[in-house]
This record gives sequence, C-alpha cells and structure tokens, in this order.
Amino acid sequence: MDKKILNSLNKWLENNLISESDYKKILDYEKNLNPSQKSKVAKAITLIGSLFLLSGLLGTLPLIWDNLTYWAQLLLLIVTTFFLIYAANYSEKFEDKSIFIFKSSERVSSVLYLISTISFGSVVVFTVSIINRSTSQYISEDIQILIVSFFVTVYSLYFYSRTRQIFQHAALFYSSIFFLGSLGNIIFPNIEAWAGGLFLISIGLIWGLYTFNKILGPSWLGYFLSTSTISIGSIILIDNLFGDNDLLEIIFLILGSVLFVWASIQLSEQVIFYIGGLGLVINLPRLITELLPDNIWPPLILFLVGGVLVAVGLYLNSIRENIKNND
Repeated sequence: MDKKILNSLNKWLENNLISESDYKKILDYEKNLNPSQKSKVAKAITLIGSLFLLSGLLGTLPLIWDNLTYWAQLLLLIVTTFFLIYAANYSEKFEDKSIFIFKSSERVSSVLYLISTISFGSVVVFTVSIINRSTSQYISEDIQILIVSFFVTVYSLYFYSRTRQIFQHAALFYSSIFFLGSLGNIIFPNIEAWAGGLFLISIGLIWGLYTFNKILGPSWLGYFLSTSTISIGSIILIDNLFGDNDLLEIIFLILGSVLFVWASIQLSEQVIFYIGGLGLVINLPRLITELLPDNIWPPLILFLVGGVLVAVGLYLNSIRENIKNND
C-alpha cells in the first residue's frame, strides 16, 4: 500500500474523520488493488514479449522484405496488426485496472494497442502505395500523407475512447497534429513559418480546454501535451515575428512562462508549473545577459531574485499556517 495513503488514513482516523470500520474497509480495498506476484510476473512477461515482437519484426523485415511481393508484405503487416489487437483484447480480460507492475499505472494492453497503432499505420501506407501503383491515377505524396494520417487518427480515437490510457492519449494527440498539419499543408501550400507556430498554439489551447473540461485524460498528460505544444508554437511564432529584436522576444517568452506558472496555481497542476518554471530558468538569464552584457551581475541578480522569492514563499506559507491554527 502507498505510504502517503496510509499516512493520510492514519491522520484521518486520529482526528475522527473516518470510523474504524471505514479505516479497515479502505485498507482492504487498497490491498486488493495490489496485484499478486504471479500477476506481476505474467504481465511483465507479456510486456517484454510484445517489445521482443516489435524488435524482432523490425529486425526480420529488412532480411525478408525484398524477397516478398508487395501483397505479401501488406498481408504480413495486416496479420501482425490483428495479432496485436487480439493480444491486447485478451490481455484486457485479465486486467482489473489495478497497477500494472511496480509503481506504474499503465497496463499491458495499452502498450500492445500502441504498437498496433504503428503497425496499422504501416498497413495504410502500403495499401495506399499499392493502390497508387495499380491504378492509372497518380496520388500525390501530400494526399497520401493526408490519407494515412486520417486513418491513423480515426484508429487512435477509437482505441482512446475505449481505453482512456496514456499511450492512446498521446497517439491520438500526435496523429491529430499530423492529420491537421497535412490538411493545412494542402489547403495552404505556401504557408509561412509563423503560421505553423500559430497552428501549434491553437492545437495546444484546444487540447488544454478539452482536458480542463475532463473530455481528455489523464489531466496531467493532457496539460503536458497542451503546454509543451503551446511553448513550441510560441517560440516559432515569436522568433519569426520578433527575430530581429532579441530583447522583445525574450520578454514575451518570460511573460508566457509567468502565465504558465499562474495557470498551474489556478489548476493545481504540477506539470504546467514545471514547464513554466523551465521557461523562466532558461529565459531570465538570457534577459539579464541581454540587459547587462559582459558583466558579473547576471548570476548575482539571479541569486538575489531566487533568495527573495524563497523568502516570500516561506513567509506566505507561515501566514497560511497561522490562519489555519487560529481557525
């Protein structure tokens, strides 16, 4: 049982927030969540086997690939995809949504579905290629990419709606970006680089909004994908708009990092705080160096600012504790 949960339960019991019977029920429930040693071994073997399967497939294909016809290659990929889907479905029957192994919350089926997504993408690529070779009409490379990304996105969406697991969430996010990006490339073939940054910012904001409304989960992953994409998009956009003015570029990036830190406090999400904090750690020294080039002051200023922030944080925390004690 997790020590944090056990400590919280003990505190609640000591302060009469829960009864003795509730305490025992919660303990029994948490103990039942932990998989047995045999279950851990079985799941670990399945996971390692799936990784060996992917590794073996990638290692074997180059050796036999040239000796197979295009149809045989496609058939091999289809069989592999169906096998992975079957293995994932079969694995789900033995999973009770408890922890997978050690401290991880991921399940074996989620890993298998992720590998099947890669395999399915290969099936679509080969199918489009065969159609392109077999017909007199030529399908341009951009259209081929659009078709592949569309089907992979639909595939990812289906399995995410079924499993709601981390790997399927990530697969849905990146396949959606790939699909929308390829669609935008066809509609706007001569798009500017700054528009690409704006596209990433828009996708990140939409993903964050869906995560906030609990349409997407887990929330930490949704916010991580959202904020990291917004950050990348902002860097591209600002660099193209203010590339000649480093000072203005750095100021905008710092303001964005401060906004992330503020949002993390409002949403109580650590991952947003980490990304905002990383932005501040990177860009504050750049700002000081820009304002005071070739000077000893930049590290000293950072040291002083950091000390002041720590002191303010400790002071605010002491005020909060005093208010709680007085209440």
